[in-house]
Amino acid sequence: MTVSKIFIAGAGNVGSASAAFMSMKQLGNVYLFDIIEDFAIGQAMDINQSLPYWNSDSKVSGCRSLDEMEGADVVVITAGGKRAEGMTRLDLLYQNLDIMYQIGEKVMALAPKAFVHVTSNPVDVLAWALKAKWPEMNVTGLGCALDAMRFRFFLAEHLNVSREAVGCTVIGTHDDNMIPLVARADVGGIPVTQHLTPADEERLVTLVKHGGGDIVKRLKTRSGFFAAATKVTHIIESYLYNKQHIFPLSVTLNGEYGYTDMALSLPVSIGERGVHDIFEFELSDHERAMLDVCAGSMRKVISEIRARQ
Repeated sequence: MTVSKIFIAGAGNVGSASAAFMSMKQLGNVYLFDIIEDFAIGQAMDINQSLPYWNSDSKVSGCRSLDEMEGADVVVITAGGKRAEGMTRLDLLYQNLDIMYQIGEKVMALAPKAFVHVTSNPVDVLAWALKAKWPEMNVTGLGCALDAMRFRFFLAEHLNVSREAVGCTVIGTHDDNMIPLVARADVGGIPVTQHLTPADEERLVTLVKHGGGDIVKRLKTRSGFFAAATKVTHIIESYLYNKQHIFPLSVTLNGEYGYTDMALSLPVSIGERGVHDIFEFELSDHERAMLDVCAGSMRKVISEIRARQ
């Protein structure tokens, strides 16, 4: 049996936790890279020494160079800077955009057939940028998949039911414009709106939109990573095992929902080809208006990127 090669660019919290979770599930052998000398090697050593508990024979290798990506089946990009005091969102975008292009060049030279998955922010824009520069790249971004998992958690907590009983999604962009689709959520097949007051709906939407920020407020110096790494592992598992799970991921559109030349977070099935289908469904006028806001924001940022190039 061929063992998959998974390369993770960025050994910070999300990257290292993803490496650990993928190894626990024995998705393949993981190669973990970071620009800080020996940091990825130390993280790999720590993860490997935990794996006997999980009865896992996967191995995590710490890398000193992106060249060790060669022949990878999967490339996960978690690398990127954080927004510092005095830095605008566009400043962060351009900093991380340069990092994406550096890694993207290596992907196309060393692992051109790899499934590439981006978690770095702003994730929808960065996923679009890679696809725009290399149309043949098989790339998605984490998009609203993490937000959808948070939505599921908050709904289950509110309704006091098993999280397995809840079905829901979030679309749009992974920012304050994200759209938790309350009207389409269900619990045991029953629309959740039958169990929610308008005030409940408003509170739940706020919880989802502020989910990441509320964690940062408590952690002070860093953001959350367990949930993100869990969802990344779920996505990569669906790709490697051709499971066809559906996630709201950042994907470049070619007419879907009436949009082109941009990436939005929309429901897609992930299997052995990467994105198999982008699922389109009828939107209400209100949902369409909110998605247009996301699209308008994306158009503005894309125009600014092109003006800079």
